[in-house]
Amino acid sequence: MKNYLQLLLLMASMGMYAQYIGKCGLDNDPALTDEEAAFLNEYFNKSDRKGFDFTGKKVLILGGSAGSRLCGKEDYFKSIKDRIEVTTLPIASDPYPLTEEEKRLSGGYDAVLTFWTKVPMTRDKIKRVVRRVAEGIWEVPGVA
Repeated sequence: MKNYLQLLLLMASMGMYAQYIGKCGLDNDPALTDEEAAFLNEYFNKSDRKGFDFTGKKVLILGGSAGSRLCGKEDYFKSIKDRIEVTTLPIASDPYPLTEEEKRLSGGYDAVLTFWTKVPMTRDKIKRVVRRVAEGIWEVPGVA
């Protein structure tokens, strides 16, 4: 019975954030629009976000099974839109807020979002991502 209640609540919440998805991922600028931030704040529950608020933030998005490929917002939100249209279930995605030091080193990014990754993200891996972005080894989609 408990599982049915959780499923019912999950499905009911899908409609709440689905209203924003049409205005999400229209560009690859790492700075989130108000609609994208509102969507992500609804999409991830507060404990998944660790209290993080996406409003006014810049994000790095990692995809691929090992989380080793930088992706743009267009790909990320398209993946969510496609999944919602087919199953109404969320994609495998997790937010990782950056520390103040990581934010400074990365050039002002506030968080890392992963999607469809099989290998868990660790603090060491986040530090490697930040270092690669800081050193220009990885080019962030949407940044000229």
